[in-house]
Amino acid sequence: MRTETAARKGTFQQGNGPIQGYVAHRSLVGTKTNTPLLEVPQAISVVGREQMTDQNAQTVVQALGYTAGVATNNSPNDTRFESLRIRGFQPVLYLDGMELPYGASSFAQPKIDLNLLERVEVLKGPSSSLYGQIAPGGMVNLVSRLPSATPVNSVEFLADSWGRAQTNFDIGGGDPKGDVMYRIAGTLHGGGTQVDFVDDFRGAIAPSLTWRPDLDTTFTFLSGYQRDVTGLALQFFPAVGTLYPNPNGRIPLTKFVGEPGFDHFDRTQYWVGYQLEHSFNEVWTVRQSLRYTGVETNTYAVAGAGALGSTALRPDLETLNRGVFSFPEDATALTMDNEAEARFSTGPLAHVALLGLDYRHATSELNEGFGSAPAVNLYNTVYGAPITFPVTTIHSGQTQDQTGLYLQDQIALGRWRLTLSGRHDWLNTETLNFIKGTQQNQDDEAFSGRAGLNYVFDFGLSPYVAYARSFQPMLGLTQAGTPFKPTTAEQVEVGAKYQPVGTNLLLTAALFNIVQQNVTTPDPTNPLFSVQTGEGRSRGAELEATASLTEGLKLIGSYTYTDTEVTKTNTLSQLGRQFTVTPRNQAALWADYTLQQGQFAGFGWGGGIRYIGESYGDAANTILIPGYTLVDAALHYDLSYLDPRLRGVKLAMNATNLFDKYYVATCTSLNACYLGSGRTITGSVRYTW
Repeated sequence: MRTETAARKGTFQQGNGPIQGYVAHRSLVGTKTNTPLLEVPQAISVVGREQMTDQNAQTVVQALGYTAGVATNNSPNDTRFESLRIRGFQPVLYLDGMELPYGASSFAQPKIDLNLLERVEVLKGPSSSLYGQIAPGGMVNLVSRLPSATPVNSVEFLADSWGRAQTNFDIGGGDPKGDVMYRIAGTLHGGGTQVDFVDDFRGAIAPSLTWRPDLDTTFTFLSGYQRDVTGLALQFFPAVGTLYPNPNGRIPLTKFVGEPGFDHFDRTQYWVGYQLEHSFNEVWTVRQSLRYTGVETNTYAVAGAGALGSTALRPDLETLNRGVFSFPEDATALTMDNEAEARFSTGPLAHVALLGLDYRHATSELNEGFGSAPAVNLYNTVYGAPITFPVTTIHSGQTQDQTGLYLQDQIALGRWRLTLSGRHDWLNTETLNFIKGTQQNQDDEAFSGRAGLNYVFDFGLSPYVAYARSFQPMLGLTQAGTPFKPTTAEQVEVGAKYQPVGTNLLLTAALFNIVQQNVTTPDPTNPLFSVQTGEGRSRGAELEATASLTEGLKLIGSYTYTDTEVTKTNTLSQLGRQFTVTPRNQAALWADYTLQQGQFAGFGWGGGIRYIGESYGDAANTILIPGYTLVDAALHYDLSYLDPRLRGVKLAMNATNLFDKYYVATCTSLNACYLGSGRTITGSVRYTW
């Protein structure tokens, strides 16, 4: 048992540590314990630092572009938010296992720079038994770069074809004994985007420090600060001219329909906290994580009137009606997670038991205003119209307190692995309308559970079957004045994971069926109110392969089939329809190869292809978004093969959407369509020592 405890503290085996190549062997996200992925009865995808670097991913959306079960086609070039769907449902972001703050109206959303992270993990399916309120499709967990006893020092300079320049740095190390370690990761970038008049500035830094006063105790201080100043790279275009033909021509993806010098988005994010672990003996280990996080946003912009839900394009098919809006919103969260882990045996059964108590106090405040703005010609655009700043019409605040008590037991009998977990949550939500002077209080509680069974063959195959439940609170009142109940979901998942012994190869397959209940739908007796008789279903299949093979070859492949359906609703036009922004079919393949010998040793290239099938932009499925295929490419060269004095210097060039495919990512209405990302070529030089 002592050897296992020591292994859990090792860098290579740690479930939140660096990944050698593309293949993760362990993760904390599925069980909150350092468990091999083969033994977790749930689909999990992990994207590590090396894959992010090879593909030059700059956002979480880009990092997950080759991941099974994840749709990244909503608004891929939005500089403000990370827009994703997992198995048809929109997830929230977690950082190091604890939820990040979101504004009640979702205008204040976190977007942590990828260069501050070691991993991006996707836990698929209902996971409330460990994490409380969560979407049925799962969650995205961001893992911080942690201090390391081994020196980690790198600096990188990049520039892309849209005029953006960037520098990244990652500095860390510790004393020879490993008692004190530090790390400082950061980034600074500025310059253009694919949209005219929209620049993008970011500065971010994440200092951390680990102190080990003895072999059984580890204390890690984590912090970060990020400042973003940008505009609306997400432009609201009419369907005629993007999705459908326009006699005046196609609207260019660089088109800006706002007002230069007026449109603005800025966000300040900050977080500070710690992770404490202490092992009392060979059985008991306790952990405590605490973090305070804030997100402050300020948004005001002129946009196509589709952003306001009104008619955008005039009958001449070239004049665009516009609106002006503002929605400053702030959000904070104080989160704490306390865990007690026990490793013991009862007869032939070996247990890893986990008892946890977590608490979250979250607040948000929103000021929102809308107004009209002068129209603009899409094809002969003249800027400079006078803009009247909108008057605030909504001023609201929200406070939520959540307490969760959870218990999990991972039981091993020979090669059988049984995972049982259950959790009860208590939530109190207080919503204030500062303009009307009203207050609404709502109390919710829910129990969630999970049961999963694996059989781990000695040659690396692990089939599994699992059942899990989730819940999400719903704010609002019925016509009778009673609060809405939380929406609940349940999933049955069967799958298999295969990791041949002694290889860096992981193959996974999963079949799932999710049913979500208590979905709001219009009240048939009064459509101004809602009732909770709606239901939705998502089922499908996911295949994924990751490999870091010998002789410099790395591979990623995935296929996703997602069949969604609205199974109950009082809106007949939506009954039996697919969920929005959820392609039925997706596929991706990426390969990277570096020559190991010969005259061109150190030279490598990579390439990938992503297929995103057709989807729908509206709930009635009247707006069909065609499928599209994108090609990515990379070239890189390790200069140490040219001259040993250049050891640690690596040159790279990456291209996303290599053939500059023009495509519509999605439409939320015929007046609000979002164009996809055009070709981006990035050159970089990185020095590691």
